Amino acid sequence: MGLASHRHCGRHAAHQGILAHPPKERLLHTSTTPAMSHSTLNHLARQEKTRREILHKSDLIPPLPDLVVRLLAILNRQETEPQHLETLLQNDQVLVAKMLAMVNSPFYGLNRPIRTIKDAVMVLGFRGVRSLVLATSTAKFLQRDYAVYGHEPKGLWLHAACVASGSKMLAKQCKLGADAAEQMFVAGLLHDIGKLMLVPYLAEHQKAAMAAPSIAEFERETIGLDHTEAGALVTAKWNLSQEVQEVIKAHHDQVQQPGLQASAVIRLADAVAHERGIGYLPQRAPANLVQDQDLAALGLTTGQWQSLRDEVAAAMDEAVAALANLGS
Repeated sequence: MGLASHRHCGRHAAHQGILAHPPKERLLHTSTTPAMSHSTLNHLARQEKTRREILHKSDLIPPLPDLVVRLLAILNRQETEPQHLETLLQNDQVLVAKMLAMVNSPFYGLNRPIRTIKDAVMVLGFRGVRSLVLATSTAKFLQRDYAVYGHEPKGLWLHAACVASGSKMLAKQCKLGADAAEQMFVAGLLHDIGKLMLVPYLAEHQKAAMAAPSIAEFERETIGLDHTEAGALVTAKWNLSQEVQEVIKAHHDQVQQPGLQASAVIRLADAVAHERGIGYLPQRAPANLVQDQDLAALGLTTGQWQSLRDEVAAAMDEAVAALANLGS
């Protein structure tokens, strides 16, 4: 269904109020509360130790292949030409094959086959090719065992593909621009990449994680940071844009930051993906509610969102059908 006739996405977010400092007498009262128990202090100490270990243990973050790093670097240069990519890729036909398989899949829905990297640049543009490179090179990290988070085999990859495709479509429909749509694709694809760092620390808490109403809160209580903060660390090490890092870090925030429409896009797409349960074991998908402030950030009414939500869900189904067997 076309949206041009009845949807206009605004660019304004409501200002958030600032809480006043509590009265002095309340502060004094707080200072007289009983001291923390020994077990609580021990838990906080262990939590802080784990947090520091993760923050300083950069080898937990797998590096992108050297070729991919060089590809992303030249894709960021204005003077780059298609032949520069072809020259760099000529010695890695496996990556080329993966990229061409993905770009020719129904996910991209192109009208003609893409046979070379030069063709891909002509059709997708350099930003689109950058998204393609990231999707093909990070799939292996998203296809690991994330059962502690309730994902089925390769489930995080399928969930990521859903959020990526849904975010890109939502950005386009809200007329945020072609560049923003590609940026949202990347942020959606990698929004949960922080789980990569935290899985080893949650393995022994799988039963408790299953019962937790909020996995992000459970992560913070158990190991001192959640997968949003860890995801920002991963994407920083991979030299992805500051905006992608910020959106990943904010995708579970309950308060919409003024002007940050991108996080609203990711949260809405994530909510639809969780509702559909794709990539999760039965009864394990989180229940993310659509936040009114995210709709307001994009200038959407509830009625407009209901219509758009069906289109986002359809895009996710197409993405899963197209990408489920790609990127291995």
